[in-house]
Amino acid sequence: MLTALRRKFRLGMQRTVLIAVLLAVGVFSYAFLNLKFCYKIMSHRSLTQMCQKYEQHEYSGSLCEELCGSQKSFDNFQCPLNDMKTILFTAEKNGDMYAVKLAKHNDDELSWTNSNGEAIYPKIEEFHEIVKLHIILSYNVTLDDNMIRALVNQEIANNNSQQMMSFWRLFKDNNYMMGKLFDEESTFPAVLGSCGPYYATESLQIVQSNPSIMQYLASNRQQRLKHALNIMEYIFRLDEMKPEPLKMCKMQVNRFGVTTDRRLKYQSAEHIYVESQLDKRMSSGSACQAHADCSFHACRGLCDAERQKCTHIEQNNNFQIFCEHILLGSGTFQPGLLSGIRMPRTLQLVLKQCINPSKEHQVPGRRQAPNVQLALRLYNELKQLYQAVSTGASSATAADASLRQQGRK
Repeated sequence: MLTALRRKFRLGMQRTVLIAVLLAVGVFSYAFLNLKFCYKIMSHRSLTQMCQKYEQHEYSGSLCEELCGSQKSFDNFQCPLNDMKTILFTAEKNGDMYAVKLAKHNDDELSWTNSNGEAIYPKIEEFHEIVKLHIILSYNVTLDDNMIRALVNQEIANNNSQQMMSFWRLFKDNNYMMGKLFDEESTFPAVLGSCGPYYATESLQIVQSNPSIMQYLASNRQQRLKHALNIMEYIFRLDEMKPEPLKMCKMQVNRFGVTTDRRLKYQSAEHIYVESQLDKRMSSGSACQAHADCSFHACRGLCDAERQKCTHIEQNNNFQIFCEHILLGSGTFQPGLLSGIRMPRTLQLVLKQCINPSKEHQVPGRRQAPNVQLALRLYNELKQLYQAVSTGASSATAADASLRQQGRK
């Protein structure tokens, strides 16, 4: 009897402790996700450090004065809603939300050592040439001297090596450079200012949150199909980019967002590259034992079995990644935009070909890349399904309205 009571008491205590732990985790998670709490704990430190560097003349840029000056133009500082890896915090200026980011640290030294062991930094004119060469080699984009000067920013003080180093960090950051170089194409969030290695971009309103099992249950088929069509149009734009196409090695549905004027953009360009640079990276000759060893995230490589080296260019493309990762998804717990939607057989066949194209539907030299003709067929199939679902939804709404009206009579 006493043993049974002890066991029951022990089990009761275990349940109590478990409930207490779950409640504590819930409260902490709520507090962490509370944007103002998160900003005060996580992001305020970054802003403080930025302003200290600015006061010490180590950082420069138009954003410094706006964030650190006596008459600040920003308010409503918060943590990002969905991208704490890329965005440090968001802030509001004149009713518009800005996302403040930090360029990745790089080990590429800008200085050299003379015979006396002193670090020598380039002069500002030499720095312009270094940046110009870096952009040509990394992005196949040639800028004239005036554009380079505008990009480098004339706020770098003469002979201030710290300011020059922080700007060099920006220019080595792919996310920052894609936003600057392809600003006119409205493909990525526009860069609106910088302060040392920190920079601000326009904030996007994310269209589709993380996919979940609720997609099987929720009746948002029309919205998801429309989003799929918009993403396809975005990918067509990437393929038509000049001087050469842009390739996405990471494509996540919850990174696509719209600007205040409803333009679709991708929130982070960290894993997006010009085609020639990606192909060069994937065929670098590095050692491999399997094809996966030559891949870079969703961009698939090919391992030469005899030489055991990565010697081939990217084997798939943006459309293949879109079909596999955005439309189809990875099963119940990571569904795609087409999850839970009854697809016509024609769409099923085109989707299957898009993920694993037959030879007649391949891009030459890229045996897992569907060609543009197949992509256009997929777009038309999706559009027909979207129109059918929209028509059905409109008919159902009209029928419900008619029934309600009859009920009132």
